[in-house]
Amino acid sequence: MTNVKKITILGRGNAGCMSAMHFNFYSDLEIEMRYDSKIAPVPTGQGTTLDFPEALFRNFQSNYLNNFPHTMKTGIMYENFSSNSIFHPFSIGRYALHFEPKQFQDFVCNNLKINFKEIDENVEDYESIDSDYIIDCRGTPSNLDNYIELVNPLNCALLATLPKKEKDVFYTRSIAHKHGWCFYIPLPDKVSLGYLFNDNITSLKEAETDFKNTFHVEKINKIFPFKQYVAKEPIIKDRIFLNGNKLFFLEPLEATAMATYAQSNRYYFDYMFNKCPKIKTINFIHDYVKKLQDFILWHYANGSIYDSDFWSYGKRLWKNHNKENFEKTIHQISKKSFLEEDSMYAQWHGYSFKNWMEGMSI
Repeated sequence: MTNVKKITILGRGNAGCMSAMHFNFYSDLEIEMRYDSKIAPVPTGQGTTLDFPEALFRNFQSNYLNNFPHTMKTGIMYENFSSNSIFHPFSIGRYALHFEPKQFQDFVCNNLKINFKEIDENVEDYESIDSDYIIDCRGTPSNLDNYIELVNPLNCALLATLPKKEKDVFYTRSIAHKHGWCFYIPLPDKVSLGYLFNDNITSLKEAETDFKNTFHVEKINKIFPFKQYVAKEPIIKDRIFLNGNKLFFLEPLEATAMATYAQSNRYYFDYMFNKCPKIKTINFIHDYVKKLQDFILWHYANGSIYDSDFWSYGKRLWKNHNKENFEKTIHQISKKSFLEEDSMYAQWHGYSFKNWMEGMSI
C-alpha cells in the first residue's frame, strides 16, 4: 500500500456515496465529502444491479434492511420490445434494489461514521483541497469539450410519479412506446416513471401528450434533456478522478449507472494502491463504457412492436454502428456455456445475451 492518508469526494449524489462506501470498506483512509447543499438530487427512482445490495451489506451489515427505504428488484421486464414480453431475470436467491436517490444518500452519510466527515461547501478550485486524491462526482459537465459522445437514439426524458400500487411487481418495467420507451420503478411509497424519447424526432408537446395519455400521468415533474458521453481523461493531473455524471452518462436501460460508478472506483483503487498505470486505468474505463454503449444500442437493433420514426432510427444507428468487437463477443459466447463466469461483457454474463436473443420475436 502507498502512503495515502486522505481522499476528498466532491458531490453527495449517488456516485459520491458509492465512492465513500468503497473506500470506507477497502481502506482506512480519512474520507472527506464536500458538497453544495443547494443542488438537489434528480427526482427519479433508481434501479441497481446485483452488486449494490452486497456493497450495502459490506458497509452496514443488516442495518440497511430496515433503515434504508427500498424495494426488491428481481430483474427487468421488457414490454413491447417484442411480440412477447422479455424478462431479464437475476439468478435465484439474488436481487438488486429500487430506491430514491436522496434517501440512499442520507442513509450513507448518516451511517458512515469511521473516518468520514461532510462539509457543505461549493469547491471552485481543485488546488484548494488538501488531500492525496480527489474524486469529482459533481454531476453533468458544463460542456462536452473534453468528452467523447456515445451512440444512442435518445436525448430527453420526462419524469413523473404515480400513486403506489398494492401488490406491485418486484422488478423494473421497461415499456416500449411509439416514441421510445418508459421506465416504471416501484418504490416503497410511489411509482417513478421516466418517458424517454428523442426531441429531434418527437416534439416536446407530442411527447408530453403521449406520456399523459399512455401512462395515465397527470403532472410531469421534470423535463430532463441529456447527452450521452464519457470523459476523454477520467484521471486529471494524476490525483483527480472523475466519477458519476462527471465521468459518463448513458440512458437508464439495464441500470448501468450504479454498477459503473462501482467499477470505476475499483479501477481508481488499483491505480492508487496497486500501481496500475494511469493509461491502463483510463483504457479500462473506456473499454467498459464502450461495452455498455454497444450492449444498450443492441436493444434497438430489431426495433419494437411499433413501426415508427424513432424505432426506425434506432435500427439504423445499430446497422451503421461499428460493432465488430461486439459481434466477435457474441460468437465467442455462443460457443460456450452461457453460464460460465468468464463470459462477462461489462456488467453482463453470457446468459444476458442468450436471454435477449431468444426473446426477440418480432
